Amino acid sequence: MADHQRKTALFILLPMIGTFVIQRLVLHHSSPDTHVWVAGFLVHHLFWGILALVPTAFLLAFGVSTPWKRNLALATLGFSSAMVLDEVIYLVCTDGSGVAYRGGVSLWGAVTLLGLASVFLLGVQGMRRRCAEAQPDPGETP
Repeated sequence: MADHQRKTALFILLPMIGTFVIQRLVLHHSSPDTHVWVAGFLVHHLFWGILALVPTAFLLAFGVSTPWKRNLALATLGFSSAMVLDEVIYLVCTDGSGVAYRGGVSLWGAVTLLGLASVFLLGVQGMRRRCAEAQPDPGETP
């Protein structure tokens, strides 16, 4: 059971951190004026993250039928969470420009949120593991 808990946390954590690092590197090294426009609207990666995060959370809430589909959903939860967490402070606390995205407020705000999410995820995983270890084995006699 502990191995299952660890794998679940890693299937979320690794894509979350990897996505954050990759998107920051790509966007830091692109032009500050590089944006995605859809039908005349500026679309930040926060919105793409939400489009993936919400249905994935619903699927996980009701259970996924096979292990590989569950692992894919967990990885999607991780990378979409990174996309959302990366932009929250940026969009709330800056003017939303490409230059501001590369600034310290945006970067350290995102690092802080990602760090808090990681600590929470690992804390939940640890609590679940400890609860599972404290449960007596059903085949064991007291």
